[in-house]
Amino acid sequence: MTKWKCSICGWMYDPDAGDPENEIESGAAFEDLSDSWSCPICNCGKGLFKTEALPQAANPGKDKSDKDNSAHQPAGRTSIYKERFENVFRVAQKLTSSLHIGEVLEMIRDEARTTIPGLQEVCLLVIDPEAQHYTRPLHCAVEKQRVNCQLCKRGRGAVNKALHQASSAVCFLPDDQGGRLLENGVPKEGFAEIVFPIHEGGRPLAVLDAIAKPGAGLGEKDFLLLKDLVQLASNVIKNARSHWKMSQEKLTVDRILTHLRPFVPSTVQKIVEKDPETPDLEKKDIDVTVLFLDVAGYTRISETQTRDKVTFIIEKYFSSFLDIIYVHGGDINETAGDGLMVIFQGEPKETALSAVKSALEIRSKTMEINEELKNRFLPVEINMGINSGMAAVGMSRFTGSSGTRMTFTATGPVTNVAARIASAAKHGDILVGPETAERVREEVKLFDRGQMNFKNVRDSVEVFSLVRDSETMTPADSD
Repeated sequence: MTKWKCSICGWMYDPDAGDPENEIESGAAFEDLSDSWSCPICNCGKGLFKTEALPQAANPGKDKSDKDNSAHQPAGRTSIYKERFENVFRVAQKLTSSLHIGEVLEMIRDEARTTIPGLQEVCLLVIDPEAQHYTRPLHCAVEKQRVNCQLCKRGRGAVNKALHQASSAVCFLPDDQGGRLLENGVPKEGFAEIVFPIHEGGRPLAVLDAIAKPGAGLGEKDFLLLKDLVQLASNVIKNARSHWKMSQEKLTVDRILTHLRPFVPSTVQKIVEKDPETPDLEKKDIDVTVLFLDVAGYTRISETQTRDKVTFIIEKYFSSFLDIIYVHGGDINETAGDGLMVIFQGEPKETALSAVKSALEIRSKTMEINEELKNRFLPVEINMGINSGMAAVGMSRFTGSSGTRMTFTATGPVTNVAARIASAAKHGDILVGPETAERVREEVKLFDRGQMNFKNVRDSVEVFSLVRDSETMTPADSD
């Protein structure tokens, strides 16, 4: 025997029973039904029905009276299916009007009282200890105020019994203390109380406790209607909990990134923000201007001052430098105790000019802070070197037994020469390489320092300064 099941609402078409709702007599094959025929529950067409094979009856000679009974029963069953479907559909429509889990749960609870007139009271207890983070205490249907239902119902025997069940509802007859578990069946008699547990992974999240009016009983239809509402409540609670957990994970990640962000070059941050799935961090040849900054006499400062004072001095100066560098589009790539490496990317002449302007403003800010702290600390000298040209900009990987360490930097002769020029600067001088000088000479006054030879640089390098000889600090003022 083959029955046909509606894929939308689950109603079964049984050829032996027909479809009394649509005046289809028993014995009518599904294939012979008119194309205009539709499901009596949800009105979907024939195309949404699927076959469902059922085992043949053990006794082919089944008497006619049993067959007649089966022919009449589906009408009542169809009525229950239809009422359940319409009830769930109506409640689901109401739920779409609110996004707040507390309001949604109150709607579900109140719908139970409206749908089942025999109910005296229905409570939805959210047991999950973390529920305070994703919902609120519900308005009590009896007290008409917002209360903690757990204080009222948590000690109730029916509730405690249901909490210890993995999925089964617990039904209580009048004056029945033990309760009956219902695994797959439904009650055939009137119960005074039915309690439905809601679990997730074996963990109790909530309980719906339905209590009948005195003298009334909760039967099969009531049980099924409550079960549908409990399923809605279960989905709402689980979705809200899942959303809250995802939000917490996102907040945790955001906090981690907030702490890590100061250690990551802004160039890397922009690349990752642009394409977080597959950021392109591989090295590319890019025209850059590199600025190296060094605190002269750092060793003397660290040896003559306490650790706290050294930290104060470095942070005082470097903090003021950061704003200057960022205003001109520089990216602090590397830091050491006494120095910075800054990369400027963009249009060649503009980046060179931005680096030069940054250096001059840093020098001016250094003298300003020296004046501010002159009665507390010796003056600080900041020496700088700038060079421009093509460099390999991207990620360098260093892999060892403990894992892989990555750094985003600019490598090549341009960077090497910039570092060498910075080491040659003395007494607060700002030295620039020939390519940088060529790009900014129309905008900035340059002072020729002649040819210089540097370690690991094959040819001599023509070096210029942004500072007159007379404007540099005298050796007596420095180390």
